[in-house]
Amino acid sequence: MYHLVYNTLMTNKIQTRGRPKTFDETEVLILAMHHFWEHGYDKTSLDSLLKAMGIKKSSFYATFKSKEELFSKTLELYREQTIQSLRNLKENVGAKEAMLTLSELTIKELKETGKVRGCLLVNSGKECYNRYEDLSRQISHEFNFMQNMFAELIQDAKDKGEIKNPKDAKTIAGRYMNTLNGLIVTIQAGASSELIEDLIENLKEILE
Repeated sequence: MYHLVYNTLMTNKIQTRGRPKTFDETEVLILAMHHFWEHGYDKTSLDSLLKAMGIKKSSFYATFKSKEELFSKTLELYREQTIQSLRNLKENVGAKEAMLTLSELTIKELKETGKVRGCLLVNSGKECYNRYEDLSRQISHEFNFMQNMFAELIQDAKDKGEIKNPKDAKTIAGRYMNTLNGLIVTIQAGASSELIEDLIENLKEILE
C-alpha cells in the first residue's frame, strides 16, 4: 500500500467519441492520483488538476465528466496498483515480509523526503467520508477490499508457518492496518524515534 504504487504504471489506451486521444488515460490518472494524494480532495481545484494532468478542460470533461468521477477513478487505480505491488513483493520476499516491508518503506520515505503522505484511501476517508455520498460508499468498499487482501496475505503466511498468531486472519489484518496507519499518523505528528520504533515492534508482534 502507500507509496508502493509510485512507480507502477499501466497502459490502457481507449478512445472517446470514435476519435483517438492525444493522451494516455492511465498516465494522466496517475498524475491526478498523486495530485490528490498531495493536496487532498477539497483543496484540489479543476485548474490545478488540468495543470498537473497536462490536458485541456474539454478533454477533461469528455473523459472524466467531473472532479468527483475523476477522484473515484484514482481510488480504483490506487487499489489496482496496490494489489499488483503487494503481489510482486509477495513473490519476491513472501507474504509476511511483504507486509513488514510496508513499515520499512514508510520510514524510508520519511528519511528521503522528510514527510510521509500515508495511504491515499485512509486520507480520503478522513476527508470525504459522510460528506460525499458516492465517495463514502466507494471508500468503505475499497477499505474492506484492502482488509480482505491483507487477510489473504496473512492466511497464506499462517498456512506456511510464517505467522503463529492464533487469531483469525481477518482480525490480524484489522490490527495490522490500524497499527500501520497509527505509525503513519505518529510520524506525521512529529513523534520521537523511540515511539516510532515501538510501533514498528508492535507491527512485528502482530505478525509473529
